[in-house]
Amino acid sequence: MAITDAWLRANSGKPYNGKPEITYRDGLGVRISPKGKISWIYRVNFFGKPLKMTLGGYPELKIRDALRIRDDKADLVAQGIDPRSGLNLKTKTKPITIDEAITYWIENHAMDNVIQWQAHQKMFKTDISPYIGAYPVRQLELIDFMPVFKKARERVSAQHAAGLMSKLKSVLSYAVRHGLIKFNPIAELRKTDVGEGTKARKTRQGKEGVIALWKAIDTVPTHQSNRNLLKLMMIFACRGNELRLSTKSEFDLEKRIWTVPVEHNKNRKKDPSPIVRAIPDLATEIIAEQMKLWPDFKVMFPSVRFGRDQVMHRSNVVKIGTKLADTIQALGYPRTANHDMRRNARNIWEERKVPYKVSEVMLGHKVHTGIDAHYLDYKYPDEQREAYEMWCQIITEEIE
Repeated sequence: MAITDAWLRANSGKPYNGKPEITYRDGLGVRISPKGKISWIYRVNFFGKPLKMTLGGYPELKIRDALRIRDDKADLVAQGIDPRSGLNLKTKTKPITIDEAITYWIENHAMDNVIQWQAHQKMFKTDISPYIGAYPVRQLELIDFMPVFKKARERVSAQHAAGLMSKLKSVLSYAVRHGLIKFNPIAELRKTDVGEGTKARKTRQGKEGVIALWKAIDTVPTHQSNRNLLKLMMIFACRGNELRLSTKSEFDLEKRIWTVPVEHNKNRKKDPSPIVRAIPDLATEIIAEQMKLWPDFKVMFPSVRFGRDQVMHRSNVVKIGTKLADTIQALGYPRTANHDMRRNARNIWEERKVPYKVSEVMLGHKVHTGIDAHYLDYKYPDEQREAYEMWCQIITEEIE
């Protein structure tokens, strides 16, 4: 398939199900996601080691721009200079800075493996780069980092400072493993040295609470599309992102099966397979209603504010869930966040003696491990459907 300006324009920002990577020429190519996000990539052998790097995105970089950057990278390789970091492996005279280590981590790891890499990048730009970003790592000692984490703690919170330290430590450890720096100066730090770790929440509702929660969804001050999102999250006990990113083609209402694609599976590294869920009667009605709300759209849950055939931003799911949490708390029940709905369901399924593996499959967890993983990929569709029907009867008060 030839890459042309016309092909790039036709596929950018639109649903795509073709080859994830396409070669252009001389090591230059594009990577395109199922949502139509196009990135320029460059592959080259550097001292016998195959390298792959991201040059930038389209339409920010047109073909001519990507070719120019590719030529610049090729010149560096010819000089024996690492095209990712600018580090000359022959002379090793150029020390790498904190900002360069962060950029290297983002381009070579985070963009492909960290879902919220842009949030991490923004955090580093705000809390790290203004203070020590331009300093070579090898010139910094542990004591140089402590005022930076203190500023982050004072600006936001102790939890934020601890999270910032943990993420930066991962970045520097990655640079060590890739030979860019000799050691990680903050390797010995713990979260409690600079702030506080995130405290795990254990909130959950009993049977009376989940009934009240189901009723409360209809009173949440938001668009019906968003209320349908909350209802399906409660029925399926799924992750918010799985619904936020969903398209209508994932829901087979004839077979009554919802297939979450691999790329939307949070556990795709451990279990690189789709999540398959049975659709109970109650969910079938809500899904059909949701499709009618946006008859010309391919996505299931667009942003109601903009009304375009694009998935809503991840922050919208949090905001919608916060409205429900406010509503149920005002009724005198424990405050319930989006993830708490999964905990509610899992505990009641356990009380109702839903088999362990069935419950775990319904949650989207990996259940077949060890030798079983080589032979079993059964998703328990009939068992799921029975359990989901029971769960729907509980939350709608059809059974005691």
